[in-house]
Amino acid sequence: MPTKQSPRTPIKPEDLNAPFFSILEAAWLLKCSYDTVLRAIRSGRLGASQDEKGGAIRISREDLDAYYAGTRIGPPIRRTRKPARVAA
Repeated sequence: MPTKQSPRTPIKPEDLNAPFFSILEAAWLLKCSYDTVLRAIRSGRLGASQDEKGGAIRISREDLDAYYAGTRIGPPIRRTRKPARVAA
């Protein structure tokens, strides 16, 4: 039996270079959940716009980039391989 996809499942944007994204597309780009993006918007940490009350919420590429840069602690940790132990 096929399963239904949640309406809050992040989706890949059709155009990764688009000037604006929906909440679901922003969640996919930020690799987080719909709820995390919504909390960031409500707290003011992530800028968003809405044409009219109850209309679609859009997030600009600039706001996404600024949020991403502001929430990262540092460069990703690189794991190095440990040398193999030599039995004596």
